[in-house]
Amino acid sequence: MRMKNITGYLEKEQVDQVLGAAHQCSAREYRMLRMLWRTGVRVNELLTITPRDIEPHNNVMNVTKAKGGKQRRVHLDAEKIKMLSEYVSAKQLPDDRPVFALKQRQVRNIVKRYGSVIGKDVHPHTSRHPYAIHCVRNGWDIRRLQQVLGHSSLNVTTVYLQFNDRDIKEFYNKTPF
Repeated sequence: MRMKNITGYLEKEQVDQVLGAAHQCSAREYRMLRMLWRTGVRVNELLTITPRDIEPHNNVMNVTKAKGGKQRRVHLDAEKIKMLSEYVSAKQLPDDRPVFALKQRQVRNIVKRYGSVIGKDVHPHTSRHPYAIHCVRNGWDIRRLQQVLGHSSLNVTTVYLQFNDRDIKEFYNKTPF
């Protein structure tokens, strides 16, 4: 089986540029993009998150409708939890309504529009790769990453770990021979 080449992933600085542009334009779109880029959740998972899935006291978001009918907990930092909680409160969302009441097509269009800010053809699923690479660069092991991404197999997780030449050179230069 030949793996798709995904080494052209966005760097953190590019993600920050996209988020900065969204922050200037739309509170909802900014929050939605930030959750995609900073949690590694799939679009369909994010679109099913309801206020009752958010546990501010535990800094956790429960993904109750993950791929394959699975469930998992996504840990968030205090800033993301506060951002989500304030958004839900400001919108006075009922506990059983999605936080981001959008269709996948709408999310795809939003992501593409903000991707054009940095001159990239970006898709919603594109957010999972930079998230995974960022986690590995910061010391995460592949098993934990597998669990956070909601993969049933390590083989699936390894698809997200195609490093670009700069990463490989950096790791090589740090290795004592």
